[in-house]
Amino acid sequence: MSTKKSIFKKVVLTAITGCLSLAFISCSDDNPAPKSVGAFFLSVNGETAEYIIQTDNLETGDLSIASNREELEQTGHTWIFNNNPSVALGLIYQQGDPGIGLAFGVDANGNLKDLANFQITSRFTSYGFFDKYALTSVGGITPADDANRSDYVTFNFIDLQNGLVLQEKTIPTLNITGNGQQATFSGIVDMGNGEFLTGLVVSQPKDPGQTGGASSGTITYPDSCWVAAFDASLNLKRIYRSDKLSYSSGRFRSQYYSQIGKASDGSIYVFSGSYESTTTRPCGALKINKNATTFDESYYFNIQEKTGGYRFRKVWHVTGNYFMLEIYNDLTPTATGAASRYGIVNVETKTFSWINGIPANDKITGTGLPMAYEGKMYFPIVEEGAYPAVYIIDPTTASARKGISITGASSLNAIGRLTYQ
Repeated sequence: MSTKKSIFKKVVLTAITGCLSLAFISCSDDNPAPKSVGAFFLSVNGETAEYIIQTDNLETGDLSIASNREELEQTGHTWIFNNNPSVALGLIYQQGDPGIGLAFGVDANGNLKDLANFQITSRFTSYGFFDKYALTSVGGITPADDANRSDYVTFNFIDLQNGLVLQEKTIPTLNITGNGQQATFSGIVDMGNGEFLTGLVVSQPKDPGQTGGASSGTITYPDSCWVAAFDASLNLKRIYRSDKLSYSSGRFRSQYYSQIGKASDGSIYVFSGSYESTTTRPCGALKINKNATTFDESYYFNIQEKTGGYRFRKVWHVTGNYFMLEIYNDLTPTATGAASRYGIVNVETKTFSWINGIPANDKITGTGLPMAYEGKMYFPIVEEGAYPAVYIIDPTTASARKGISITGASSLNAIGRLTYQ
C-alpha cells in the first residue's frame, strides 16, 4: 500500500457557489483510447478510505482491494476520463470545505503518475471535456455587483495541454431564451467544430436569498426543450429549440445529470427523461445532425412508449448508435426515487431493450461510473450481499455477463482507461 503524498503541481479552483450536481462522463468510442500501453483505472471504497487500483483484466476472476492499490487522502471523488491527453480527473466536494481534486496519468511502463493536485473550494454542477479543456460549470450564481439576481453561471476551463492552467469565466443567463427566464446548464458535449452544447433547465428567476436545493426556480415551460451552443470564449452561438420534449436533464434532489450524447458518426442526440410532473411530453430523444444549426425536424424518438411508460434519469453513449439508459423503478419519478433499471436504445432504428444478465433492480444497492470500451459497456454494480463487480454489457443483444469482482470493497465508484502517449 502506498499513501498518496507527492504533488507535482497545484492549481487552485476559485470559489464557485450553487448546488452540487453530477453529470457522469466516461471514455467512449467517439475518441477511442490508444491500446499500445496502459491499464484500467478503478476507484474503489473500503471501510474507511478510497483507493485507486490498476488492472489489465476486467473479464474474469477476482481482484482484491488489498493489492496494487493507492490510498487517497480524501474520499468521495467524482472521476472523469479524457483520452487525448489521457488523464483521470477526480473532483471532490465536501459540504462547503475545500476539497482536493486530483489528476493522474500513466508513464511509459503503465505505472500511475501524479499530474496535479488542485483545490476545489465550493460546489460544481456539470462537467465534461471540450477541445483541450476539462470544463466545470455551476449555476445560481449571484454576482458581486447585484445581490438581487442569481442567474449567473460560472465556468472553469482547465487546460489539459498546458499544465492544467485554470481560467474562470462567468456569464448571465437571464432571458437567455427570450422569455424572461433564467437557466441552469446540464451537460457538456463537444461538437467537434470549436463549440460545445449544454442543455438548459429554464425556470423562473430564483430568489437570491434562498439557500440550499437546486439552482433553478419554478419550471414555467415544462413542455419545451432548449440546448445552447457556446464557443471557447463563452460566446452564445445559437439555441436549439423544440416543443417535442421537455428539458434535457436528469434530476435527483439538487443534482442535474447530462442527457446529451454524441453517436459515433458525430450526430448528437438530445434526450429528455421528462422529469417534471407537469410536463405532457413523453421521455424521448431529438437529433442534431453533425454541425447542424437546428434540430433535425424529421427525427423524433418516443422512448417512453417503448419502455412501457417508464422514464429515465441518466444516459451514456456505448458505441455506434447505441446508448444505455438508467431508468426509474417507478412509473412516476420523484426527487428521491430509485433508478436501478437499465436498458439499451438504438437511436437509428428507434428500438429499446431491457438489459438481461444484471442483478434484479431490487437487489442493486449501488452502481458506479461505467466505461464504454471496444463496443461494450463495463458497468460497476453492487448486488445485495455481494462484493462490487463489473458487468460487461453487449449493446447489440442487450445482454450482460459478470466480469471481475473487487473483494473487500464496499463500492466500485468508477472505471476508466489510461494510456501512455
